Amino acid sequence: MWKVSDIKHEDLMRELEEVPGVKEFMESFPVLIAHQIYARRIDLGWTQKDLAEQVKKVTGESVPQSTISRVEGASPGIKAETYDKILRALGMTGMKIEFGQGLDDAKKADVHIKSTSFV
Repeated sequence: MWKVSDIKHEDLMRELEEVPGVKEFMESFPVLIAHQIYARRIDLGWTQKDLAEQVKKVTGESVPQSTISRVEGASPGIKAETYDKILRALGMTGMKIEFGQGLDDAKKADVHIKSTSFV
């Protein structure tokens, strides 16, 4: 039996990949885009509240901090318009989404999201 202090992130992630559906979820669009949004926000040194204020400044429309939290948590049901507002506020206007190029079915399902430009 592991103690919490003995568990490493990598070990936990390997264990979770064995749970049915977890690997697919971790490779889903909401999770992949959440990682990109979170990383960019942190690179800018912004809080979620700062990002909400920037969304209002850039788009003229409000996205509450709680919605940004839901986006970064890969919650289901986030509208494309919400992603668009957040990405624009972060300067992530050159997003590139690539679907798997491999020959086998597992590779075809892969999705890669890259941010190619910042304003």
